[in-house]
Amino acid sequence: MFEPLGKRILALPVGLLAAAGLVGGLAWTTFTPSRWLGVAVVSALVFGLHRLGLALRELTRRRHAADDWLRSSGGGFVPAAYAWRAAQLCSPRERRTLARTLRQIEHAAYERPIGRLAPLYLPAVREHGESVLALADTLENLAEPVTPAGMLRVLDLVQNGAGPLWGTTKGPTLGDAIGATLQILTPGGTRDSTHGAGAA
Repeated sequence: MFEPLGKRILALPVGLLAAAGLVGGLAWTTFTPSRWLGVAVVSALVFGLHRLGLALRELTRRRHAADDWLRSSGGGFVPAAYAWRAAQLCSPRERRTLARTLRQIEHAAYERPIGRLAPLYLPAVREHGESVLALADTLENLAEPVTPAGMLRVLDLVQNGAGPLWGTTKGPTLGDAIGATLQILTPGGTRDSTHGAGAA
């Protein structure tokens, strides 16, 4: 799995930064400050930050690759190379967080103005509030499994400011999107796919 490997990659620059800061600080307070010591500490910090940036970039690249595959698979099959990401997406914490966010959005659609603060204008959520809450209920029901592809669909709904969840017009778009998401989210509503079974 990549997740433990990613933690080890990140541990190196973080540990290097901590060690450089500790040693440099102790030396600076113990001995007379000198130019070579300052150069050594700065060099170690720059190197550590460079390694940290590279590691974070690699983690982001691998996560995007995993998400692209899982999103397109639409089913229950998950190759070993992406199992770490599937576990993240389907974790109880992620499910509860998304469910809580959906409930907050549904609640916000009915808020009244407070002083000069105008509430969010979410007529699509008002029209399909029951569907929004049904999606939240499904996420909160930890006894029932969910698919990584479905969780990515929920993330897309919540995070896409131009998507149907944040629509400012009424119509079937949001209801259709939630229905399709529920179909993919619940294993019983999808057919297993072996798409990309040979993926590394």
